[in-house]
Amino acid sequence: MKSSLTLLCLVVWVNVDASSAQTVCSGTLPNVPDARVTEESIKNEYKEDDIVLFSCNFGFVPVGRISYQCKKNKWVVIRQGKCKPKPCELPDETANGHYRIHVGDDYVFGATIKYTCNDGQIVSKMDNRTCMVAGWSNHLPLCEVVSCVPEATDGRVVVSGLPDDDGVIQYGHELKFSCPNPAHQLKGNPQVVCAAGGMWNNHFPTCEDVTCEAAEKIKNVNVIGIPQNNNNMKYGHRLQFECSNSKHVLKGKSEVTCSVNGQWSHSIPICYEPKDFCGPPPHVNNGDRMGGTRERYRNGESVHYVCQKYYILDPPSAYKKCRDGIWTQPITCLKPCTVDEELMNTQNIQFKYPPEDQKVYATHGDHTTFMCTGHLRLSPGSVGFHQQCINGVMNLPHCQ
Repeated sequence: MKSSLTLLCLVVWVNVDASSAQTVCSGTLPNVPDARVTEESIKNEYKEDDIVLFSCNFGFVPVGRISYQCKKNKWVVIRQGKCKPKPCELPDETANGHYRIHVGDDYVFGATIKYTCNDGQIVSKMDNRTCMVAGWSNHLPLCEVVSCVPEATDGRVVVSGLPDDDGVIQYGHELKFSCPNPAHQLKGNPQVVCAAGGMWNNHFPTCEDVTCEAAEKIKNVNVIGIPQNNNNMKYGHRLQFECSNSKHVLKGKSEVTCSVNGQWSHSIPICYEPKDFCGPPPHVNNGDRMGGTRERYRNGESVHYVCQKYYILDPPSAYKKCRDGIWTQPITCLKPCTVDEELMNTQNIQFKYPPEDQKVYATHGDHTTFMCTGHLRLSPGSVGFHQQCINGVMNLPHCQ
């Protein structure tokens, strides 16, 4: 009887020990960003196969379900959803203004946008809105429509760009100004723009009388026409010049006129003592002097030039003349053009009227006619077949 009782107690102890050894998930629950454990899933102890459900925090929406299960003392994911910030609709635009994201990277819960007027003139109390669960906070900010009032001008100035019927000139509008009378010149900026606060970015310009400054006293030159008070002279005023020494020569125009922009029509002349001799005549590229060359030429003497073969003299009967110690008259030897077979092959062309050899020296002004080789045709955009030599340059057609 005593032995049976001892065996029964042993069996009961073994059963209790097996029950206490059941698998349990202890420690912290899984961490899911922007989510929390649902109330119905909260327990003091989680046993084998227990499931924990998660719901998104305020302002976040689920993308799929989120659940974990207790397996062998560890939490195993069953459904791996996630929580994303709740999106807001695109913000409303405001007239005469714009917005940009001030806080955040997208139009989602917690993001803040800030409105700015085109001219910086906000009339609402709040210039920002925040994405909330129910949508955007605050009312849509308003921007005051800025306008500018034209400044008074005199009858000399012509203004272009004014609205018809004296309409409102809004922010960003541009006006342009001009002086139609050549006797007047614009003083100030030729354009002004309606800017922030209803202010013009520059003052309106004016049309002032065109004046030319009197030339400083020039050595050996008498100036006729300068006012007695030596004031600036207006548009159209004329000055005349003559040499104070009758043996001197006037170099430049003997009369100048005050013209547009306050400039004299020509440079102020000078007077100089003429020289009786010139040195050797100057060299002309690709040209030669006719006759011998001396070291000294008298005033009034001329030297004629001739160009090398295939070069053309410009002007045709060109010469340089010694005048007051200076050789006058510009002379140029215009270059010929060279066209050979190798050059034409690169363009797929040939002479329409072949010369005796396959090389042509075309003098300035001469024309040469080409044609395509074989069955080729003139390329689109190419010059024509009939070309002229212009001072060493001839454009060649291209065939393809």
